[in-house]
Amino acid sequence: MMTDLKYTTLAAWTLAISRALEVSGVDPEPILKCVGLDLNEIENSPEDRISIELMTRLWRLSEEATGNPAFGFEVAKQAQPMHFRALGLLFLTCDSLAQAIQKLADYYVLVSNSVLLKLERKPDQLGFIIEPLKGIHISELAIDAFFATVLQLTKQVVSDREFILKVDLQRSKPEDIVPWKDLFGCEISFKESTNCLWMDRTVLENTLILGDKELAAQNEAVVKNYLGTMNALSWSERVKHILHSLLLSGEPSLASIADVLNLSERTLSRYLKEEGVSFRSLLQEKQKELAHYFLVQTNNTVNDIALKLGFSDSSNFNRAFQRWNGCSPTDYRNKYG
Repeated sequence: MMTDLKYTTLAAWTLAISRALEVSGVDPEPILKCVGLDLNEIENSPEDRISIELMTRLWRLSEEATGNPAFGFEVAKQAQPMHFRALGLLFLTCDSLAQAIQKLADYYVLVSNSVLLKLERKPDQLGFIIEPLKGIHISELAIDAFFATVLQLTKQVVSDREFILKVDLQRSKPEDIVPWKDLFGCEISFKESTNCLWMDRTVLENTLILGDKELAAQNEAVVKNYLGTMNALSWSERVKHILHSLLLSGEPSLASIADVLNLSERTLSRYLKEEGVSFRSLLQEKQKELAHYFLVQTNNTVNDIALKLGFSDSSNFNRAFQRWNGCSPTDYRNKYG
């Protein structure tokens, strides 16, 4: 089941989905088989990776089988710290809730490398943001489940539900929003530009978990070792994931990427050099990847695509694309679109 596809999620989450299906009165095995997954294999190797395409199909079929648009919340009820593997244990062994949230942000690619997860700090609030990468389809239910699981983890150490101040979701507004209101107990906005849990920063910083420093260090070492095996902890991989998100809102610079990573521009440049890559090469790689997506999967004009990918005009984009693929963007679209 281990996959070498670029965008994946942790196989352990399939176990929570399967259990939620069972609780809902649905046999999970035919659904898993329909998407090419084997429950016994997953139970034996929950640390494996599953392509995001398969997981998205599994979410869709699960929603259809249960008839429940809030099925993601049912999955969260079955999720345990083990579904984050060592990251879940690290969360529970941190010194404070604020530190635990930071660890989730630092190592989220263990769960899925198909999104960009970041924190936005305001004087009195902390935003826990999930942005699906452009061109990668993520189920709305998966976002619901992840947010609900984060809420479930945090409520193990803080009983005051008021620490969730507001929830922004990209998903369309469901016909019945009661499950969302009941779960989060705060204002919820749908069809937003991003997915964000806005939390009370004071509560997070003042809630002590009184974790075990030695055990936390051991768990963090396990997390880093696992991420190292999937090449998700390298600086080049981190930069590529941030590039995927930032590129479409304007041409990102090394300085802007370094700012997201809380590094100086000089330090990030040195880290990339040590890995044998440059920021320019990573930017070009991401431009090539997204150019293929927009030409084949969308009806955007070549000029619009050029501007989206940070080129000053379509002529510069055409020349670059010709170097990359040996043909013009229009010829490429006619052949593969």
